[in-house]
Amino acid sequence: MIKFIKKIIFYSFLTFILGNIISFSANYFLKKSQFYKPSFLVNGFNPNEKLDYFIVGSSRGLTSLDSKQIDESLDVKGINLSMDDTDLKTQFLMIKHFFKSGFKSEYLILSLDESHFINTTKNLGSNDYRFSPFIDRDYVKSHFKSYEKSILKIITNSNLNPLFNYSYHNFELLFPAVLSALKPKFRNKFDEKGNYSYPNSGVKLLYQEPKVENLKISNPILININSFLKQNNCKLIIYIGPYFNKNYVFENNYNFTIINHSNILKDDLDYYYDYMHVNLKGRKICSNLFSLDFKSFLK
Repeated sequence: MIKFIKKIIFYSFLTFILGNIISFSANYFLKKSQFYKPSFLVNGFNPNEKLDYFIVGSSRGLTSLDSKQIDESLDVKGINLSMDDTDLKTQFLMIKHFFKSGFKSEYLILSLDESHFINTTKNLGSNDYRFSPFIDRDYVKSHFKSYEKSILKIITNSNLNPLFNYSYHNFELLFPAVLSALKPKFRNKFDEKGNYSYPNSGVKLLYQEPKVENLKISNPILININSFLKQNNCKLIIYIGPYFNKNYVFENNYNFTIINHSNILKDDLDYYYDYMHVNLKGRKICSNLFSLDFKSFLK
């Protein structure tokens, strides 16, 4: 019985050690890859080359604005760092990641969703794990320490013990790490400038005459974002992309600029993939109209 227990302890310890070796290796390959946006920024661009703007947001920012089209239209250089299924907390983390990685930009285009006009939940975002290869950085560690609620805090402690993180997020982290080891420049559904678009086909939408809604943007995270940007000599532009059957109007007394395109497409069904996202044709229109507004801010 004692021998049996010793064998269990030995093989458990061996599994733990080997598992961590594999996990540390996977972490290394993901960190050196371009698979997810955090590593795509660090490994795909040169910090010494200043960008004119960068876009941060959720899937709406990812699919509404095409940085390649904006660059060609205005003769500028930018990047789209938006990630699907992220909220304003995670977007602030991406903003920190941009500047803490040595990059500079004159403008941040923050694509703000209606669900974050007022406040943001304090739960960890479903795709925040994509930052875990950079858990050795203090601002990333602080983010997970603040919002990860699990007892084990598997991502927060993954700089010392990545096994649990890679075991839990095996499909999202381990398999991409293997692919990244073979193809370090492979990107997860976005192009070389960080863009992605939905196809022109989409769900069937039911049109209703949109009511004009007067709203106020008061999310306290925006105060922290704006303060952080000022420290890095970067100006904040809030972009409100199109919503089907929505027409928002905002106050003008903000210390940041708002480009409000919530009803810019006039609910034309040809331009929407679903109620919250435009399709490929819609993205072209959105990017063109945004460029016309953004042009007035450029020196």
